Amino acid sequence: MLTRNDIQHMLTDALRAQLARSKADALSVFDKQNFSALFDGLTVEQRTRFEEVAGDMFNQPAKRFSSLENMINYYYAVYLYYGQVNFLTSGSTGAYKKCPHTTVMIEEEAWGVKPEFEGVKRVVGLVPVHHLYGFTFTLMLPRVLPAEVVWLPALPTANWQALLKEGDLVVAFPLFWQYWVKLGNKFPKGVRGMSSTSPMKDETISALYDLGIEKFTEIYGSSETGAIAFRHNAGEAFEIFEFWDLDLKDQIRLKRKSQQEWQVLPDQANMENARFIRPIGRTDRCVQVAGINVYPGHVEEVLSQHPAVKECKVRLMRPEEGERLKAFIVPNEGYSEAHLGIIRTYLSQKLSVHEMPRSFTFGSRLPVNEIGKDCDW
Repeated sequence: MLTRNDIQHMLTDALRAQLARSKADALSVFDKQNFSALFDGLTVEQRTRFEEVAGDMFNQPAKRFSSLENMINYYYAVYLYYGQVNFLTSGSTGAYKKCPHTTVMIEEEAWGVKPEFEGVKRVVGLVPVHHLYGFTFTLMLPRVLPAEVVWLPALPTANWQALLKEGDLVVAFPLFWQYWVKLGNKFPKGVRGMSSTSPMKDETISALYDLGIEKFTEIYGSSETGAIAFRHNAGEAFEIFEFWDLDLKDQIRLKRKSQQEWQVLPDQANMENARFIRPIGRTDRCVQVAGINVYPGHVEEVLSQHPAVKECKVRLMRPEEGERLKAFIVPNEGYSEAHLGIIRTYLSQKLSVHEMPRSFTFGSRLPVNEIGKDCDW
């Protein structure tokens, strides 16, 4: 059963996440703890959007509130009545999906993942709790272990040798761990780490062990399903948690032991034995940018509406180029690369930080290969 403080934490993290998308210094939002002041300072557009998000989190129509306190009280009452919350996918098309999780499902998952984390004394959360990953592993997991919990900004450059101690579990995401490795941060003795939201590179996992991490856990799952499976080492398949039943007759299907409905995996995957899977690719045509689901097709649609753009293509950068989107533009007559500034300004008004292409290439035609299919550039 969730408490009023849990509902408050979910709503304030959602508020800060929304504000961070519109700030050049996004991390400054997460330093502020006066949430009522943040709420009162919202513009009309920001207030309307946040009230829509809050309503969707609790499966209610958008409602106007005079204060953040009233919003928290209202949605806590809604939760107590219905016993359910929605976790919103991080898709960036503007039409995110609501993923319902009942109290029974929430508690089943927390107790189901607990055996993997026995011995943890403190959870160090670097992820927000209005997303299911942060909710499960920084809000619910400490409760069932039990363990202390502290939430800190996800700054790889922080003095982690002083901040961390033996028995800690650092709950983070792939981009954080990649920067950690680049900085060569050493781990204090007895510190564990974990990641989810997008696939970890094998070389990053190996490097974390080289830097002294005691145990690393990568979680495979989705907002729709919650945690499905886990692994510890580079190159390993994922072991499915025991609270899932499997059906392998025609395709890989799974079902929570507390539920009746079967569902397919969110990704294409191969079974390696009775309870081990190896995901081989997403099935929903989205890509991951810093752990956020982004749809290049949506970015292309927005970009193509600018008068300077005749044709365009958007895709994820190659690993050696970076970890953001890139765009190729065929300009209309009278426009050229010199107009990139106005194109960037237009996109910044239409797209989130994660959707914004990091690099732009101009050409007379879209790149294709020898058989006329789209290709990289």
